[in-house]
Amino acid sequence: MQILWLASWYPNPYEPTNGDFVERHAIAVSKIIPLDLIHVVQTGKNKRTKDGYVHAKEGNLRELVYSFPFKKWGRLFGWLDKIRYNLKYIFYYRSVLNKYSRQYGKPDLIHVHVPMKAGIMALEFADYWEVPFIVTEHSSMYDPTATDTFSKRSMFFKNNTKKIFKKAAAVTNVSAAIGKRVDDLFDLKQTEVIHNVVDTSYFFYKPKTENNIFKWLHVSSLFPLKNAEGIIQALKLLTKERQDWELTFAGAADQQLVDSVYESGLSHKVKFVGELSHKDVAKQMQISSAFVLFSKHENFPCVIIEALCCGLPIISSAVGGVPEAVNTSNGLLVESENILALKNAFVKMMDDYQQYDQQQIANDAALRYSEEVIGNQFFDLYRTVLNNKRSSD
Repeated sequence: MQILWLASWYPNPYEPTNGDFVERHAIAVSKIIPLDLIHVVQTGKNKRTKDGYVHAKEGNLRELVYSFPFKKWGRLFGWLDKIRYNLKYIFYYRSVLNKYSRQYGKPDLIHVHVPMKAGIMALEFADYWEVPFIVTEHSSMYDPTATDTFSKRSMFFKNNTKKIFKKAAAVTNVSAAIGKRVDDLFDLKQTEVIHNVVDTSYFFYKPKTENNIFKWLHVSSLFPLKNAEGIIQALKLLTKERQDWELTFAGAADQQLVDSVYESGLSHKVKFVGELSHKDVAKQMQISSAFVLFSKHENFPCVIIEALCCGLPIISSAVGGVPEAVNTSNGLLVESENILALKNAFVKMMDDYQQYDQQQIANDAALRYSEEVIGNQFFDLYRTVLNNKRSSD
């Protein structure tokens, strides 16, 4: 079984953390079967890129990451630069796939991660190679509250996305909530849910020593959609009721967020540790008491299930697929952007903290999100799709 992934999002020299959750899926699958992955960098017309190629082989995973040279003509040619960029992307990607087939042969199945724009190439080469393709969607843009919501995208984007989904032999999503929106929007039969994955060799429960300080943790990109500002506002309210806590922000904080903490009088309670490696995120979780996420919209955030695998109870806004992971046994859900509700959840979790069985939380999460579990779900899907194709030939 030769499987080729075409990833629209993937870590690359220009965007080192872009689509790192796709990489984690790839690692999980490659521990079961050999896997080839191609990513052609798509930073858009406004970023200058150079011709580049990164080949990496680790275990059963072969990663082929390419970038093509592009320089925009200038502000007066914005619409023309966009056309130039999309055409160059397609022509370059076509050469990459032809080179791949010459070197490694044609695959048995193509697996697209995020339909646009790698899915355009899957449409073409699935026909050319006479193989099926499937699609996994990771984006939360189908949520109408998303700033980049699907309804605001160009006709080129929307029409191609629809075509990719409709032609796919199977569609998966990392959450049932966003998967249902995709089903309804494109009139699909049923999107299969295969969640994000956790490397439980890093993310696991470690008993903590007794501490009088309750340690909250937030890990994210700290982009506006993560609503770190809302967390700060809720913490300011919390100081009127409890003082026995601290919170750590892990991520690339901008000066405005740091200033907000200072102006709120919380600089003695809140600390910033910057961006952390995956291993260091796990270590930070293992010394924390609980995890908080207050996003305006999400699909199925990796940090939630990584925290659960470390045994941390969760407070999160009830957005996207988060309620599929968080329940009364392992956390509290609040309305998105409801500052008072978040403050009340902080108080309730601190008051009732002993009711959470952290070892059980970790065990339950590992049974749902480990590499073995998620990898085998993809493998079973591949076999089903290929068997269906053989039956129809």
